[in-house]
Amino acid sequence: MMDAASVALQFVENVRTAASCDGGTSNTLNVVFDNSEWKAQANAAVRLSNLLTHWFMINGSGADMTDELLFAMTRTTIEIETLAFGSAIAFEPGLYRNMDKFCAYSFHTGNTTIKSHDISVEYDYFPSEWYLGCKQKFLNNTNVLKDNVTLRLSGYNSNGTKVHKIPVTFPEPRMEYDDGFWTRPYFDCGGGDIWMITFNSPVLAVLNSSLTFAGVATVDIALNILDIDQCDATSDAKKIALNVFRGTHHCKPSSTCVPKTGLGFRRGTYQCTCRPGYYFPNASSSTKAFSGFDVEDAYAAWVMNGSAEYFNYYDCLPCPEGCETCTDSTPCLADWNWVIRSVLLAVVVMMLVCVHFIALLVTKHQKRTIIKSASPMFLLIICLGGIVITISGILEFPKVTHEICIARVWFQHLGFVLIYGPLLLKNWRIAVVFNVSDGKPKAVTDNLVLQKLGMVVTPVVIYLVVWTVLSSPEIQMAHTAQGLKYYMCQENWMDYGIIVAECVFLIWGVVLSYQIRNVISTFNESKLVAWTIYNTIFMKNFLMIIRAFMIGSIDPDVLYLMYVLELQIPVTCTFGILFGPKIHFLRTANRNTVHPAPANSTMANFGIRERRQSGRSSRDTDDISGTVNGARSGFVSRIENRSG
Repeated sequence: MMDAASVALQFVENVRTAASCDGGTSNTLNVVFDNSEWKAQANAAVRLSNLLTHWFMINGSGADMTDELLFAMTRTTIEIETLAFGSAIAFEPGLYRNMDKFCAYSFHTGNTTIKSHDISVEYDYFPSEWYLGCKQKFLNNTNVLKDNVTLRLSGYNSNGTKVHKIPVTFPEPRMEYDDGFWTRPYFDCGGGDIWMITFNSPVLAVLNSSLTFAGVATVDIALNILDIDQCDATSDAKKIALNVFRGTHHCKPSSTCVPKTGLGFRRGTYQCTCRPGYYFPNASSSTKAFSGFDVEDAYAAWVMNGSAEYFNYYDCLPCPEGCETCTDSTPCLADWNWVIRSVLLAVVVMMLVCVHFIALLVTKHQKRTIIKSASPMFLLIICLGGIVITISGILEFPKVTHEICIARVWFQHLGFVLIYGPLLLKNWRIAVVFNVSDGKPKAVTDNLVLQKLGMVVTPVVIYLVVWTVLSSPEIQMAHTAQGLKYYMCQENWMDYGIIVAECVFLIWGVVLSYQIRNVISTFNESKLVAWTIYNTIFMKNFLMIIRAFMIGSIDPDVLYLMYVLELQIPVTCTFGILFGPKIHFLRTANRNTVHPAPANSTMANFGIRERRQSGRSSRDTDDISGTVNGARSGFVSRIENRSG
């Protein structure tokens, strides 16, 4: 159901397109304007009515008036007030030269000519809104403002000398703006043949010693020179009389209403221009906007007869993804090479499968010497870290979202600490065991190492929680060398902070590796751990630096390749160096064969201590004890020789 303003606009259009009109002012719009904008023009009618009232108060009737005088008054009114289209003086029956009706009306014809005539010849104005409404308002007004006027005329005495006559004092009624009456907008058919609104001020006279309504003085405001603004009101919009039509446009949500000026009092004086993020579908059109006239006609056709044109047309098309503004469907986002990305994703998935396989292998062979000497629990924690960090590579594959950016950070850094925490603590245990001065080994159990690992993981978790709450990673728009856009997770100072912390952690691992460089272990476990640390601290940071400098000039497929390459360092390289020899040994060695360590080597971990407590034969226990004592003696003697 249309509101009053929309109904009024439809009526305006119907009148505009009608072949002819009936004489009079019956074509009325049921809307109320804010007429204060035309108060200056309305006051011209107030002054004219007061002038006529004064005439009646002095002369008692309009018998001495002439048509020429009244026409001159109306012409003068519209000559002074340039926005006034016409002016009228209409009287009650019998008050003007005993005529039943008389209405002097002057109006602009549009070519600097003013036409004056008595419209009562072909038009009965008494029942019209402009006349009857003003009359009824006066009759309901019980408080008429009056001025006490002292009139002192002049004349000539018997000697021919000009002198003042005796002053006369009398009350004189006076109309003000608020005493007048505004009509609703109407089409003045047969008069000016335009849409107008009329202000009417009462003319008063004293009849039978009683102040009575004698007629009206009017001024017409031509609405055809005004533009109907149907666009939405804004906070800084100027207050105008026709604001009643604000918000009645029918632009689609993909477009915005822009008013057009100079088109006059008619429906559709606006354009529907595409909003940012949309483009005009007709690329060859010189005007990239929908005409408000066409939009209104299509909407009216849908309301009246169900035409589907309004819904099938007049929509701006959404810009391709990533385009803030656009003029056509040219893409702004870089296309993904699905073949390359699928191959890279397959590599990441294969890595994930391999890590699971290694974890199963460790679980299956956890009692074999080569696995047990490396502590199966810590090997499984390293495998868990590999699984976690590999999942971050899978998260890099799809289109990034805020949730993916957060999850990616968690998986990357938790995976890192779960891989390198056990590795560095294994070397730390070796350094503690063999860094003795009294010849007695220090007891560093797996439980103690596990506690130390918890002390390493806990700050990382706390950091990630704080990061997620205070400064979680957002999505940013990156650009290729060709200017195409793509989405990526933004890196902020929290990223760089944890990267620096990881580098410091790895540097500590380098220091530990240097301290135990002369320790020779069965299966070279400590040496393998050292190599993984060296490889990570140099290669991973090298790839990160390259990626940082390439952002802004690479496409998303190359960026994903860089992420996958960075993933090879903690997973493929680290797991290859650490687990490769173990897998090779398990495949080639006899499962029932025990391989004692050389006399000058050591099992650089507490898998040895666990075998002493596992209930094996005394022969195995003696062999292991001899190994540790021999290794410690050789290590201490080397330190003493070096210090001497």
